[in-house]
Amino acid sequence: MNKAAVYHRVDSEYCYLLDERTLVLRLRCAKGDLKSVSVVYGNRFDRAQPAVRHTVKMEKVCQGLYHDYYELTLQPGFRRVFYYFELEESGAGVSSGGDASVAGSKYYYYQGAVRRNLPENWYAFFQLPYMRREEVYNVPAWAEDAVMYQIFPDSFATGHRFHDKSSKSADWEGFTLTSKLGGNLRGIIENIDYLVELGINVLYLNPVFVAHSYHKYDTIDYKHIDPDFGRDEEFRELVKMLHKNGIRVVLDGVFNHTGRRFFAYQDILKNQEKSSYRDWYYDMPLPLLPDCKSDYACFAYVKAMPKLNTGNPEVCRYFCEVGKYWIEKFDIDGWRLDVANEIDKNFWREYKKAIRSVKKDAIMLAEVWEDAQNWQVYDQFDSAMNYRFVNLCRDFFAGRTITAEEFGETFNESLMRYPRPVSYAQMNLLDSHDVSRFISLCGEKPELLKLAVVVQMTLPGMPAIFAGDERAMQGISEDEYRRAFVWDDDGKGSDYVACRPGDMTAFYKELIALRRSHKALRCGSVNFIDTGNDEVLCYERAAEEGKITVWVNNSDREWTEPKSGQTIKPFDYKIVV
Repeated sequence: MNKAAVYHRVDSEYCYLLDERTLVLRLRCAKGDLKSVSVVYGNRFDRAQPAVRHTVKMEKVCQGLYHDYYELTLQPGFRRVFYYFELEESGAGVSSGGDASVAGSKYYYYQGAVRRNLPENWYAFFQLPYMRREEVYNVPAWAEDAVMYQIFPDSFATGHRFHDKSSKSADWEGFTLTSKLGGNLRGIIENIDYLVELGINVLYLNPVFVAHSYHKYDTIDYKHIDPDFGRDEEFRELVKMLHKNGIRVVLDGVFNHTGRRFFAYQDILKNQEKSSYRDWYYDMPLPLLPDCKSDYACFAYVKAMPKLNTGNPEVCRYFCEVGKYWIEKFDIDGWRLDVANEIDKNFWREYKKAIRSVKKDAIMLAEVWEDAQNWQVYDQFDSAMNYRFVNLCRDFFAGRTITAEEFGETFNESLMRYPRPVSYAQMNLLDSHDVSRFISLCGEKPELLKLAVVVQMTLPGMPAIFAGDERAMQGISEDEYRRAFVWDDDGKGSDYVACRPGDMTAFYKELIALRRSHKALRCGSVNFIDTGNDEVLCYERAAEEGKITVWVNNSDREWTEPKSGQTIKPFDYKIVV
């Protein structure tokens, strides 16, 4: 046994609460090392001495790149729990600790160590002091069933199945606001029927608040819709119509930084050290010089977006009120939070309390490009933009640098990085307003995008479509992937579609309908199956209603599954319900 590979940690993705009476425990070990794993648990305050111990066998739920993962969902019947793990080896050899290793040998794992013997005292084992309701992972139940659609408002539409592609400008308290292509809220309202036909049930909008630039990430006023996009009342109309059609609304919250026209920045510029807002920004030296001449912290290196000091209680209160305002006044369903990983974590804890005080199932979704473990805990985010999924699909379908087996094992590793409610709510995107269109990474090959979409729609997580993907729109650079939405089904007048847009949209509709009609694809378990072919991916999704098998042939050769006789054409897929 490789003892160094055995791992468990309390109060983490290895030990978490589904509710105040239900506990999930996980254990990691080296691949193939263990024949079985059991949890032995008891009541920390059991009046009987020695305390009564209960033994339950764990299930091996998946295999990652280097490890096996065991899991148990447990209702102990009491809230103060001690526990340890009983390990049975699978084969002969020499353990990493130098002990003779014999098949069937039993070991015990507690206090981070693998031992031959058990101590007498229960307090030497893993301890869950109390199963508190505040520490339950209360991810909104609707997230598992969600298919999200992301709209960059400037790019989408100006009318019914139409975009005039004309720049707009508007005045706001003496400032000139600009758009690039002129998309607006009215364009979204007049195309709600398109969203309904597509089958999505969550709409994520990039920033819609008053801001100077066309992308609207340099916010001026957080409590009004940008006049380039429309009026506050039009937004209220949009939300009502979307809700009427079964579509939830998630807004982009930009609280890491503001625009330079934001009132706090302007007050500092005017009053300098006398300004009551001088501590609203992070590392802002005084005197503050005009025209971005001061050396202050900002988003990336963009001086037009000075960085907020979210550790300031006044700043925290202000933006918590902003978060509540759009839920209370306009009935939105949650927030996607920009640059979430650069913001004080205590800010997010307070923010979650604030928005949940007005809507118990409001979602918090983080923009974190790297590993998001530190932010997706019970008192912070429910979900994150899953760029790990983007990278995995890129490596398998576009780059062809990993095998089907490595795809499955890497995906399993991602599942095990978070508690199950979080993993099944991950925003599984293929691209966004910030990265190249996936179809362009695939050499403008529609068949490869289709294979990636099959995987996106049939694996755990919240599928997220960037508007235009379903129209086969291309784009490598920012100017390209934010181009005007292609409304013509034949792609007439557009030189940036990889195939007939109507055909790709029909494909998306089919896959979205499949996901939404089968519970196994939304919340079922996943089991990757070795096909013996590096380019053929296969997995099963299982729930009480039944089992669904998915084959994806990422090669230019036909492949036949030996046992079932299923034949998959080159660059094609098969889903058996």
